[in-house]
Amino acid sequence: MLKRLGNKGFTLIELLMVFIVLGILSQIALVFMLDLRTRSYDVMALADGRNLLTVVRNNFVNLEDVNYEHDPSDGQEIGTVDTSANPREPVFTLSPGVRARIETGSRSNGIPEDGYFEAFLYHEGGTSDPVPPSGKREFWFIADETTGQYKLPTY
Repeated sequence: MLKRLGNKGFTLIELLMVFIVLGILSQIALVFMLDLRTRSYDVMALADGRNLLTVVRNNFVNLEDVNYEHDPSDGQEIGTVDTSANPREPVFTLSPGVRARIETGSRSNGIPEDGYFEAFLYHEGGTSDPVPPSGKREFWFIADETTGQYKLPTY
C-alpha cells in the first residue's frame, strides 16, 4: 500500500540552512540600504548648503539687504526679512528635512567686502553625531567678504 518515495525532496536541515542563508543576506542588504539612505540625506544637506552659499555670495556682491539669521525652528525659507525686519521674498528655500542654523555679521556701511555668513546645515534623517546640538552630522559653510574666504565642506 505505501510506496517508498526515495530521495525525492529536501530534508528539514537543508530547508533550514537555505532560510538561514536567505535571512543573513537580507539583513546585510537592509543595513546597506539604510546606510545609503542616511548618506543621501547628508548629501542633500551639502547640496542645499552649496546653493545657499552661492545665493549669499551673489547677494553680497549686489549689496542686497537680507537678514539671513535663521534657526532650525524657523521653517524652510531663509531671508524672509531685511536687516530692518521688513518682510521680503525669501532668498532660498531648504529642501524637505534639511535644517539650518545661520549666523551673520553686519554690513551697516554698505561695502560689499563687509559681509559675513556662517551656516550649519543638517538633515533630520542624516548621520547621527552626538557632538552638535542637533544630534546629526552638521556641515559648516562660511562666506566672509572681508577675508575673501569661502568654506565649502566635502563629504
